[in-house]
Formats: sequence, C-alpha cells, structure tokens
Amino acid sequence: MADHTTDAGALTTDPVRRTVRGALDAAGLTLKQASRALGRNDAYLQQFLYRGSPRRLPEAVRLRLAAITGTDGDMFLDRDLRTLHDELAPSGITVPLFEVSAAAGGGRTGEEPASSAALSFPPSLLRQITAAPANGLRLISISGDSMAPTLEHGDMVMIDTNRTVPSPPGIFILDDGVGLVAKRVDAIPNTRPQMLRLSSDNPAYSNYQRRIDEVRILGRVVWFARSL
Repeated sequence: MADHTTDAGALTTDPVRRTVRGALDAAGLTLKQASRALGRNDAYLQQFLYRGSPRRLPEAVRLRLAAITGTDGDMFLDRDLRTLHDELAPSGITVPLFEVSAAAGGGRTGEEPASSAALSFPPSLLRQITAAPANGLRLISISGDSMAPTLEHGDMVMIDTNRTVPSPPGIFILDDGVGLVAKRVDAIPNTRPQMLRLSSDNPAYSNYQRRIDEVRILGRVVWFARSL
C-alpha cells in the first residue's frame, strides 16, 4: 500500500509555503490571525504550511491572503501555475519612471515628480525583485555620491511608494524640505515630536535630523540598476 503520510520537512522547504510564511512574518501576522482574516478556522494556515492540507491555496484564499499581506497573489502559486499565469498575462508590467533625480549629494530641487516614461518588466522578473504590488512601484535616478558605494551617481532605483514609514530602517527617497534625496532613514527612539535620522553611506557627508512632519517620504528603495 502506498504511504500517503505528509513529509513535514519537505513542506517547510516548499517554495510556496516558504513564501506564505515570509509574507505573514513581514506583515506581522500570526498564523491564527491570518487564518481568521481569511474567514477560515484558526488552524487553517498551520495545516496548510505543515500538514499539506490543502495542497494548494484556492484562488479566493490566495487573493485574500495577498490583500492582507500587501503582496502579489501570484507569489502564492506553484511554479507550474506561475508559468501558466505568465504565459497568459500581458508581456510585461510597466513601472513608471520619474522625470527627476533624487540627490545623493547633488542638491536637486524638490519638484513634484512626474512620469512621462516607463520600463516594462516580465512578471516573473518583477516578482524576483519584490513582492510589492506593481501599482505602487516607481523608478527614479540617483544624482550625486553621498550614498556611494551602495548607490552611485546615475543608478536607477525602484521604490515602493506603499512603504513610507522607516520601520524597519532602510534607504528611502524623500523630500527633506530642500529637495529630493536618497538617504538611509531611521526613527530616533523616544523623541517627541518624532525625529528621523537621515544618513549617508559616504563618510564624506554629514548625517542630519528632521522632524517627521518636515519631510515627505516617497517610498523605500527595493532595487537598483547600474550601467557598467
């Protein structure tokens, strides 16, 4: 007789289940909380992750899970189904390109970014870059060298405009009151009003602080491209 016992170890290395687990952790949701948000019993996702039941998430559950974790629902598809979706999907997902540069020591003005161009990414490539919803992604170029060697002059960065809170800290594009800049941003604990520390990776540049209401964060940098 065939053995139908589920191998829990194999399940924990399954790409889809690892993606679900990672999305829940990033959203700060427990398995019970997420299961309830899906309208299922408390153990639903526990059973999916570690007992293999159900084998695949139904589409309605997959889309709802994407909504509550702020991710792309296709991330929760098996590889074969992802390939099928990609073949049936449009040839590319367009990400708007801002017309201005974010200064990394260059001192550009803080004009309102506008988009007159876009780059098209194959869906599978965009998923490798970020799980963020595509409609919140933007591209912008870097001017100056204050973020070198992490970001160099002329680099193109992709930002997630849905992530405008520096928790956890990271590299953000923001208007600091003087212009658009690319900086590492983190919240300084126990400050009222809340203060932000804006840091450069290039030690030749000084770090500085701003009140959170003095800046406008456009988004978190999630990817960059560089010419050789």
